[in-house]
Amino acid sequence: MNVSKRYLGSWEKLPVVKALTVVIALAGIALGADMAWSAWQNNDATPSCSWPVQVRGTATNQQVGLVRCYLQALAARDTTKLMAVAANTPPVHITKADLGYSADARAGLATATFTPSPVDSSFVLLAIVYANGVREDTGIINMISMGQSSDWRMRIGSPISNSGPPPAGAT
Repeated sequence: MNVSKRYLGSWEKLPVVKALTVVIALAGIALGADMAWSAWQNNDATPSCSWPVQVRGTATNQQVGLVRCYLQALAARDTTKLMAVAANTPPVHITKADLGYSADARAGLATATFTPSPVDSSFVLLAIVYANGVREDTGIINMISMGQSSDWRMRIGSPISNSGPPPAGAT
């Protein structure tokens, strides 16, 4: 008996196997595309980090996670990570002045006190008291109030000014 004829019976089911393989592959592609789309859509989600902080007042997990990221980036003097937690409407950049509390952030456990704004539910007053007693008063804002997705950002950074000459033809 010829070997090729002996296995021919299993290959008769080849169209079914091919069809099943195509269906499984398409399902995998669809699932991967859906996951990639979700990740892209959530790219603006509120950052969250693991950094020690004592929390006082009323805060959501998102808000606390954001402050943890801020303190971590500040302690490391990491301007890229500070930009990730900064409210960017209007556009801002991180300057040397924004790093002013970096030594304080490295001093030990900070206490963050969250106080919801009495007039605007998209803004939370934030007081950070560093371990060395230095106090920073700032805030966090839900970017939905700026026409963006519902994610929280710190009110840090210096606005980028467009104080140069107007563009050609703008007069």
